[in-house]
Amino acid sequence: MNLLLAHRKKSRSPGDDMAMVESRRRFLQQGHYAALADHLTELCRNQLPEQPTIWDAGCGEGYYTTHLADAMPEARVFGLDISKPAIQAASQYKKIDWCVASSTHPPYQADAFDAIVSVFSRVDSDPFDQVLKPGGQVFLVAPDNDHLQALRNIIYDQVRPYDTSKHLSYLDQRFTLTQQTRLEVPLRLPDAQAVEDLLGMTPHAHRRSAAVDARLNALTTLEDTACFRIYQFTH
Repeated sequence: MNLLLAHRKKSRSPGDDMAMVESRRRFLQQGHYAALADHLTELCRNQLPEQPTIWDAGCGEGYYTTHLADAMPEARVFGLDISKPAIQAASQYKKIDWCVASSTHPPYQADAFDAIVSVFSRVDSDPFDQVLKPGGQVFLVAPDNDHLQALRNIIYDQVRPYDTSKHLSYLDQRFTLTQQTRLEVPLRLPDAQAVEDLLGMTPHAHRRSAAVDARLNALTTLEDTACFRIYQFTH
């Protein structure tokens, strides 16, 4: 379902394009971030009521969304993304309610959800406050300061740590931080395609140059560490 109104588009085709969607799907289907999907699912299992309603805000092609739905068959799961190609890819999985829309204007009723999941996606207090039940949970996944250090060393002459302090400013006083954890996932990418897919699914792809391409072309494998910070907020 496409509910993205024309006046809410900032470009003709907002969000991830098909190339980025395909890169991310190939990479994730190889199981490189399976540990994150498992961790997120376990949090939802432990923290949510029976038969919960869960919204994946900025779901992309639906990797984490489908992982949640498969592991929690009693849950009703919704996936929303501003990218039409992403939702087209996700919609092959029929058990989830998919929607093309902006997470700043979600087309859901008030107090519709027991939980909102946001993995590397936009977080906004007002719409989250509107659609999340009182006492509901927000699970926010963001990069920790040393996320993908080896990949960034290839792309940038000077690598700066991610600014993790901003994560706690995404949600206002209507949401209370109840816990945060760090998850490290070792990556051993076996070939050049996996390296290209990892780069292609990140914002770093926009910073590539001829020099970066030369360094990438010289790689046949890559060892790196994905470092995530997982925050849980209570509404």
